[in-house]
Amino acid sequence: MIFALIAAAILVGLLMPVQAGLNAELTRFLKHPFLGAFISLTTGSIALLLLMLVQGFPLQEVKRIGQVPPVLFLGGIFGALFVGSSIFFIPRMGATSMIAALITGQLLMSVIMDHYGLLGLSTYPATLTRIAGVILLFVGVLLVVKKSS
Repeated sequence: MIFALIAAAILVGLLMPVQAGLNAELTRFLKHPFLGAFISLTTGSIALLLLMLVQGFPLQEVKRIGQVPPVLFLGGIFGALFVGSSIFFIPRMGATSMIAALITGQLLMSVIMDHYGLLGLSTYPATLTRIAGVILLFVGVLLVVKKSS
């Protein structure tokens, strides 16, 4: 089961640089970074709305939005930050360097979150093996961005 989940996550991960490239191209076409990010996020929101309509609109859950702790809305802001920053980074760094750096940051924060059980996650200790994996990703970023001589 875990290997199927890993394969699915890798397949979704394959789309991250494609998404960033499409968003950067959209921004270049529109000649405005915030408009490009807005269109990208709006398109994604429409896709989610259509999916909810197909599955049955969750009216009872929508009624609970007013009870959501405000801090939980940061996820949407962070999503916008990801889209906006990838639009900024990809033309300046290239897809490989940008994705390598983003994934390294994601893994570093994931190890910290797992170790402390942040945001209600189960705890998974930051073992030497996990720390070595993060260090190797940092080394990987350096190798990816290193100019060939």
